[in-house]
Amino acid sequence: MPIRINLLAEQLAEEELRRRDPVKRAVLVAIVIAGLLAAWGAYLQVRLARAQGEVAAVEAQFKQVEPQFKLVRTNQNRIAQADRNVAALRQLATNRFLWAPALNALQFSMVGDVQVVRLKTEQTYTVVEGTKAVTNASTVTKGRLPSLKEKPLLTIEARDYSAQPGGQILNFQGALNSNTYFQAHLKKAELTGRSAVQSDAADASRPFVLFTIDCQYPERTR
Repeated sequence: MPIRINLLAEQLAEEELRRRDPVKRAVLVAIVIAGLLAAWGAYLQVRLARAQGEVAAVEAQFKQVEPQFKLVRTNQNRIAQADRNVAALRQLATNRFLWAPALNALQFSMVGDVQVVRLKTEQTYTVVEGTKAVTNASTVTKGRLPSLKEKPLLTIEARDYSAQPGGQILNFQGALNSNTYFQAHLKKAELTGRSAVQSDAADASRPFVLFTIDCQYPERTR
């Protein structure tokens, strides 16, 4: 049987080893991955350019309508301010403090031997400055209208002609505080002054005590 000798076997083996070299395979894999990444990056760049174009188009549309938007916001603020002014005027007109109910309630709070000689009404006002509305790009801060703090006061001066002058003062004060109107509207009815026993100039046989009661109303904001 003839013997065959392959003189190129060693070279073929070396060539096969080179083909199976893992470094070469790794290089090929890396080249493929780099190519894929480059393709993905190019795709993202295309999408980014398209998105930027859409953003630019929207911004251009917004700039076209922005003057109209500002005009609408300005008109809305003017309308709101006008509504607040009208509401304030309506409140001022409808919530006026009236003295007639107080005087009517007073005549039903009288007690025997007490004679009212003087009534004094007083309304003190304190001005509270308003603030302007503030508008920025996204929000509107409403302003505050100027207002008045009103403090009514009814001062009653009366004479107590009772058998023991001064003995009816507390009864008269209690009648004021228990009256339905004064209970609902008064802060308090307070005795603020009392004289010594005096003689009536018209009738010396009728001594009296002059006293003062302040009917204090709670402070109201207009």
